[in-house]
Amino acid sequence: MIVMENIRKAYPGREGAVEVLNGVSLHVHPGSYAALTGPSGSGKSTLMHILGCLDTPTSGRYLLDGQDVSRMNQAQLCAVRREKIGFVFQGYQLMTKLTALENAAFPLLLRGVAEHERMRAAAEALRRVGLSGREHHRPGEMSGGQQQRVALARALCAKPRLLLCDEPTGALDVDSRNQILDLLDELHAEGHTIVLITHDPFAASRAAQRYRVANGSVISAGERTYPS
Repeated sequence: MIVMENIRKAYPGREGAVEVLNGVSLHVHPGSYAALTGPSGSGKSTLMHILGCLDTPTSGRYLLDGQDVSRMNQAQLCAVRREKIGFVFQGYQLMTKLTALENAAFPLLLRGVAEHERMRAAAEALRRVGLSGREHHRPGEMSGGQQQRVALARALCAKPRLLLCDEPTGALDVDSRNQILDLLDELHAEGHTIVLITHDPFAASRAAQRYRVANGSVISAGERTYPS
């Protein structure tokens, strides 16, 4: 699903280029659940932007689902994001004037899917995350945990190849955090490919593969062990 080879990213600085990623190689197989942790300034956010096709590397190669996205232009990257990636962000990124159903259906609107079909898919995604009966509530009428579940439903609605979660539990209380992590566990068990970016060691511990980002590099932090 994800093959990164010697990814480097540099930004122009006052005294020359500042290298943020310095040779990242990362493989995430289809159906895997991987977590990336690391302190602020480690390069974690830059790596997330490249993983999500929100930015491109300065050098190196990135294959997403067998497609080389390393040198794509913005229009091409937008198409890849729309077709292959479901995003879940810490701040939910919901549209306040839309209902939960309309928010969840929005990625399908961008794809040009007919209204009855996208509403059917959105209702099923909301049911999947435990929000049946809340379809017509707006974000301001929902708790933080419920809003994050709407965001997760939105990500699932378009059936993405990759679910990219950027600090999805960072703004939640413990109970809501655990509900979201339980949902991610279930999605992984169903075969979804998940990459979780988090500061939370407990959240990271739920992933099957764990990596630490430090000083622009990625280091394996081990794999989750299961009872035999």
